[in-house]
Amino acid sequence: MSKQGYIARYFNIVRKLSQQKYCSYEELESFLEREFEMLQMQDDTLEFNFSKRTLQRDIREIRNILGIDIMYSRSQHGYYIIQDDYSSDLFLKTLEEINSFSALKLTNSLESIVYLEKRNPKRAEFLPDIVQAIQRKNKIEFSYLKFGEEKETLRKVSPLAIREFDNRWYLIADDKEVVKTFGLERMNNVTILKEKIERNISFDYNDKYKYSYGIIVPTSGKPEKIVLSVNKKQAAYLASLPLHDSQELTVINDDEVLVKLELFLTEDFISELLSMSRFVTVLEPKKLQEKIKIILNDILDKY
Repeated sequence: MSKQGYIARYFNIVRKLSQQKYCSYEELESFLEREFEMLQMQDDTLEFNFSKRTLQRDIREIRNILGIDIMYSRSQHGYYIIQDDYSSDLFLKTLEEINSFSALKLTNSLESIVYLEKRNPKRAEFLPDIVQAIQRKNKIEFSYLKFGEEKETLRKVSPLAIREFDNRWYLIADDKEVVKTFGLERMNNVTILKEKIERNISFDYNDKYKYSYGIIVPTSGKPEKIVLSVNKKQAAYLASLPLHDSQELTVINDDEVLVKLELFLTEDFISELLSMSRFVTVLEPKKLQEKIKIILNDILDKY
């Protein structure tokens, strides 16, 4: 089987056990066979070969690659993942993203049925290695090219988490006792080091991004109380896909809905507002109004 086939099988085993605790060998085999049919659409020369010996080998590889331990319960007659962390929605979403980028590339076989975004995130192939390093608490090393610079720098960091935003993947890592964010598309030559993370790093993902839209987190200042005015149609879009956890919608009349948020005024957020500028009016704070005015005036000057 191709490397993509092996990776797809590993991730599908974890996905199944994340959703169903104490899964029998027969249930796993049936599930994998159905999933394998999708891979055969890409390559009809592939044959489905799975046995209890294959499963034991896969369990060892899953432990080595992802740091996830799978055991068999004789009393429950099924396989299960020891840790409970791997049944969370965040883990399953990340698993699906990694699986789709690393293993299931079906655009050629389904091009008349499924139309995928052409701008797939670059360097998504680094995700499995980064996940493995985080799980096993190993440091990683990579070459990094910052925007606006011409020369790559070598970084050795303690990886903490991965984050997806706006069709891009980011690594959150401790770099010389400072938590930083690195775009995967600007990384090269990612290597998992034998060197372990030698200290407890204080990092709370939810606390760090509590008041941030996107990937930028200011190192100073306070979040702002933001009030926007939108029409009913735009409000329906925002209700189905909120800008942020703090979003509150208040209907004023048949034509206007107020959107309240509490966020840092980052470039990511301002860019999102500009993308909706035809349908959104900033009511508060005043300094956000001024920022939007300056940008829009600069745009008008170009025309």
